[in-house]
Amino acid sequence: MKYSRNMLQKLTLEDIRENIVIIKINKSFREGMSEIELYDATRGCWKRKIASVEKADYALAVVYGIVKEVYQIDEWLPAENEVRDTIPYNETVDAGRIVFKGRVADEKIRKKYLAHSVADFFKRGDAGPVKVILKSQK
Repeated sequence: MKYSRNMLQKLTLEDIRENIVIIKINKSFREGMSEIELYDATRGCWKRKIASVEKADYALAVVYGIVKEVYQIDEWLPAENEVRDTIPYNETVDAGRIVFKGRVADEKIRKKYLAHSVADFFKRGDAGPVKVILKSQK
């Protein structure tokens, strides 16, 4: 589904009530991806320390600022400890990186974020694809 920039609602920090991690997958995304391909592209492999993301309850799969899917995170793991169905582990590239295990979030949470813009959360030139927003401490 295509959205014009004018019809998208932009999320603000005040709109976010959950602990989330926003993950940009611009380079991995392609129209027509299967659900499992989208999930695998979103969940890893990220160059982060688990401690920096472990409080996040949800992950937003974001393509060019638009939320394409919302996942509930069950746990974060070192990339070498987790098999992704559609993206094989590459020791040269993925060593020391992390992935999450989870599932598509419930409809109430998905509705809140899906197809919304989070482009304003990234400043121009931000190289990092992962942004953590914590609203409450666990």
